[in-house]
This record gives sequence, C-alpha cells and structure tokens, in this order.
Amino acid sequence: MNRGGTDLKKQKKTTEGMTTENIKEGNAHEETVVEMSLENQRECENEYSYDKKGLAKYTFKLALPAIMEMVMQTLLGFADMAMVGRLGAIAISAVGLSQTPTDTALGIFAAISVGATALVARAIGAKKREEAGEVAKQALIVSVGLAVFFTVFALMLATPIIKLMGAEADVIADGVSYFKITNMALPFMIVTIIMSGVLRGIGDTKTPMYINGAANILNIIGNFLLIFPSRTISLNIPFISDDISLFIPGAGLGVSGAAISTSISRVIAGFTILYFILNSKSQLKVNLKKKLRLNLDIIRRMFKVGIPAAIEQFLMRFGMLLFARIIADLGTVTYAAHRVASTAESLSYNAGFGFALAATSLVGQYLGAKDEKMAERSGFMAVGMGTIFMSIMGLILFFFPELILRVFTDDPVVIEQATVCLKIVAISQPFLAASMGFSGALRGSGDTTFVLVAAVLGIWGVRLTLTYLFVSVLGWGLFGAWLVMGIDVGFRAILLFIRFKSGKWKKIQV
Repeated sequence: MNRGGTDLKKQKKTTEGMTTENIKEGNAHEETVVEMSLENQRECENEYSYDKKGLAKYTFKLALPAIMEMVMQTLLGFADMAMVGRLGAIAISAVGLSQTPTDTALGIFAAISVGATALVARAIGAKKREEAGEVAKQALIVSVGLAVFFTVFALMLATPIIKLMGAEADVIADGVSYFKITNMALPFMIVTIIMSGVLRGIGDTKTPMYINGAANILNIIGNFLLIFPSRTISLNIPFISDDISLFIPGAGLGVSGAAISTSISRVIAGFTILYFILNSKSQLKVNLKKKLRLNLDIIRRMFKVGIPAAIEQFLMRFGMLLFARIIADLGTVTYAAHRVASTAESLSYNAGFGFALAATSLVGQYLGAKDEKMAERSGFMAVGMGTIFMSIMGLILFFFPELILRVFTDDPVVIEQATVCLKIVAISQPFLAASMGFSGALRGSGDTTFVLVAAVLGIWGVRLTLTYLFVSVLGWGLFGAWLVMGIDVGFRAILLFIRFKSGKWKKIQV
C-alpha cells in the first residue's frame, strides 16, 4: 500500500508540464464533472485503487453508467422490435435487413472511436489535458467528414444494397424506406458515438448515459406516435365502474414511422453531446471557434491504433452480414426469429459491454500513468465482474425464453424457433463476457492488432465456415447457425485470454 503511494508521488514530481496551477485547475474540473475519474481516484484516495475491494467498487462505478446506457439502448431496440413486430414478420425482416448494412459501415468509424479513446485515456493518465482535447477535436473533424460521405453513398445505393441483403420482394419497399431515412441521420449518430468514446476515455461514463438515455426515451415516444394510426383505447381503472376512453393521435406510417423516430432521436443526441463538449462542461478543452486545422501527427497516432480496430469491426460486421445472408435464405419467418432472438439476447451483453468499456478506460489510463501492475489487475477485474453479470443473465435467457420473446411478437412459429436460439446462446454467455472484456482491455492498451486477428479467426475461420457446413450442407437450419455462434465466442475468449495473460500489450506505444 505504501509502495503504491510512493510511486504516485514520484509520478506527480516527474509528470511533464504539470504546475501547481494546472493541478488545481484539473481538480476543479474533476469535482464538477467526473466524480470518479482516475485522477481523483489517485490523488484523493490513493489506497483505494490498490485494494481489491476498492478496485472492484471503482470498476463497477465506471461500468454501471455504461451498462445503464446499453440497457436504455436495448429498450429502444425492444420498443422498435415490439412495435414493428405488431406489423408482422415482413416488417421485422425489413428493419433487420436494413440495419445490418449500416452496422457494417459503422465498423469503419471504429478507427476513429477506438483510436481516440485510447489516446485520450493515455493523455488523461499522464495528466496532459490539452492533448486530450486536441485528440477529441481531430476525431470530430475526421468523423463528420467521413459520415457525410457514407450518407450520400447510402442514399444513392439504398435499393441495390437491400436487394443484395437477400430481401424478398415483399420486404424490399419497407427495407429501402427504413434504410434511407435512418441513414440521413448517420452524421449525427457518428458524432454521438465518437464523442461518447472520448468521454469514456477520460472516465466520464455518466454523460453519454444521460444523453443517449434521453434520446432513447424520445425515440420510444416517437415510435408510439408515428408507427400506428390514431386510435382510441379503453383503460380499466380499479374502483371505477366505467372504462375510460383515451384518444391517442398517430401518423400510421408503419416502418417509415419507426425510421423517422429513430433519426430524430439521433439528431438530438448528436447536437446535445456536441454542445456539452464545446461549452466546457467536460474535462476536455475543445475549441472549434479557432481555424480548423488537421493535426496530422495526432491523426496518424489515432489511426495507428484505430485502423486495426476498424479492419476488425469491418471484417467482423461484414462477416455478420454474410452470416445474416445465409439465415435470410431460410425464409422470412426464420429470419424474423433470428432477429427477435438477437434483440432478446442483447439483454445479456449489456453488462459485458459496460465492463469492457471500463476495462478500456482503466487499462489506458493506468498505462498512461506508467502503472502496468494496476493496468493488468483492472483488466482482469473488469472481465471477472462482466462474466458474473452475464452468467446471471444467461440463466434468465435459458429458463424464461418465451416470456421474453412474447414482448416482441405473438407469432407462435417465430417464438418456437427463437426459443431454441436463446437456450443455445445462454450457455455461451460466460465466454462472450470474457471475449468482450479482454477485447476492451487490449484496446485500451492499444493492442488492437491482436483483437483484429482474434476476430478474423473467429468470424471468418470458425463462424462462417461452420455455418455454411451446418446450415447449407447438413441442413440444421437456425439451430445450426446459433450453435456456431457459441463455438465462435468460446474460441475467441480463449485466444484473448492467452494474449492478455502474456503481458505483451503492456509495451505497446501509442
């Protein structure tokens, strides 16, 4: 314990460019914005982070807002799926097929998001706030430019893209409509994603939670008003003899209404998080009033870390696209079951996502502070806690699948097929937690190349190969596809554990 305190004192003396005035200014920001930032942790409660119980508590406080954010995003997915699901299997397939290409394109922006998060975390750990702000600024400039390009591309080629996804004739119209409308808001969604990553890099997981949570609530309200036509419902209130009639206005736009609501919420979230950062309400000093100039050195460093992550995300998402394409060939109803089961499973990996983000932030900041021991301990702590939470969720998915699935659809065939999927994936939740957690820890260190290798081997070497064998050759259908998913995540979890345990990631320079 005393050794840790001595190390921290040495770090304070040798930290480059830190005057007493700088330290006071930094502390003022921390007290008003990020209650549990790493610097507060080290300066105010030095012994806290070196104690196992304290580290677990700190990790949980970082992960909890991210988990809650993902839960709210999952509720958005639930709301979309539940409301669109009332329109039938065709509508479900249209939304699912149009979301997959967009998700694939988002993998490109991982180069910016992951790179920016890693650089910001290192800078904050080394107490270089101005550098962290400049990284955020450069990430914003590059991401917006690329997002506009992708939006134009998506609008021009919407119909061919949806057809390429294997949409049947009765699905194409709704799929194209949803794809075009949601991609109009792509630049705003990208701003939210990139800036949320930057804030998490400084240890602020609360602000993204608040902003994205509010946007999701607006989306749910918008779905309610735009998807269905105007209607009158009867409310049976206890102790009141007569039912109360309530008129609810609605636009009756169906799938297009869901897309409009989603786009509006993304625009609001993008503007809000940008306003927050530019008005000095965060620890970052980002000033866009000055002449915008590209900082090639920061962009180079950002892409050095981020390009492997972008390739990983792109290949993984493209592999998932091909995976979805194989399932789409099984028919509209089977694909609808696949989408419903995927949405239901997202209940579980929320916890894994939150602890993976905590691992990224902690590992990056501790390495920036030259504390390799705590970087390793924090990584294992985040993975362990994520595994516990996801295992609990796996039990719920295994024993109560139909109860969850009926939230999204009343179709008995869809429910029957999706139930089998959830039972399979429930067993693989501990492995998925380990895969997500170790990936997050390695990204925080800048070791994105190995995460890329693991993803390529898992998705392309295991998932696609075995899916073709089980589904197309052996005819195991949706059961075979989801069985392969479990094998894939187990394989990647083992690879990533071996890499993190080796400690080679500690020496990577960003």
